[in-house]
Amino acid sequence: KRPYADQWNFGVQQQVTSSAVLTVNYVGSVGRKLDVGGAYNVALTPGPGVPQTRAPFPYIGATAYDRSVGKSSYNALQASMHGNWRHGLTYLISYTWSKSLDLGCSGWYGVEGCSIQNPYNLQADRGPSATDLPHIFSAAWVYTLPFGKGQKLSSSNGVVNTVVGNWNLNGVLSMSSGTPFDVGTGSDIANTGNYNYGNGYGYERLNLTGSPYPSTKTPAEWINTAAFQVPAQYTFGTLGRDSLRSDWSKGLDLSIFRQFPIEERVRLEFRFEMFNATNTPVWAVPVTNHDAPNFGTVTSTANTARQLQFGLKLYF
Repeated sequence: KRPYADQWNFGVQQQVTSSAVLTVNYVGSVGRKLDVGGAYNVALTPGPGVPQTRAPFPYIGATAYDRSVGKSSYNALQASMHGNWRHGLTYLISYTWSKSLDLGCSGWYGVEGCSIQNPYNLQADRGPSATDLPHIFSAAWVYTLPFGKGQKLSSSNGVVNTVVGNWNLNGVLSMSSGTPFDVGTGSDIANTGNYNYGNGYGYERLNLTGSPYPSTKTPAEWINTAAFQVPAQYTFGTLGRDSLRSDWSKGLDLSIFRQFPIEERVRLEFRFEMFNATNTPVWAVPVTNHDAPNFGTVTSTANTARQLQFGLKLYF
């Protein structure tokens, strides 16, 4: 069936100074009739023996099947401050505090790649969406450096003013919560004949028996592996779907540029840009398969190393 979404929002906007405006919004939405994929005609309950003998239609095997029964919800507080400072600074600061939930890996196709433990109890697979980021902060600015003719710091030497004047510094600082994930085993412990989709392990999550994180997270030990246990035979795991978090994202991009007038309608712009200027790594999701020898270990980063870029742009 065709999915649909209802969306609503309301907010206030206030000028707090002569050059700054504060905006605060509440934003909400719900999705209904979302696609939920997975394996169906698996065994109705965990247990010993051949799983298909416990299936609704034992004369055919388990098969991939999609239903329009998924649900999602999103609620957020969004705040931003936009201003123009009289000393050549323009800025936009934004913060979002939100929660995104969905049911049974709603819309997993191409997004999450998750498996449902029990297709007959989708409520047990209700949890944070794959895109759930509770905290998102960003600050962007453009700053005209106070050097050169007509600026606060000018020189009586025209050559010096020409060299040091008309430079602008741009920056974008961004930070957000880590992405959600869970951990499990590739074995069919419940013995239901369920499929194992490409989520890093299989359909069955582990049991949580202690604190999921060590006192200090490191790439070598991002989760407390001793706190996770394989479920008992013929049972489902109790760990909530997407109940763990990877490293929080942080990044700083900087650029400095200057324009050189050539003619009335022609100008040349020089740019020097740094992406991930601090060269700070953001660790990716660790190995989620309990059966793997490096279970719980981070093997890659979710961002790229520092990149430097020079550029010339001709406007005409």
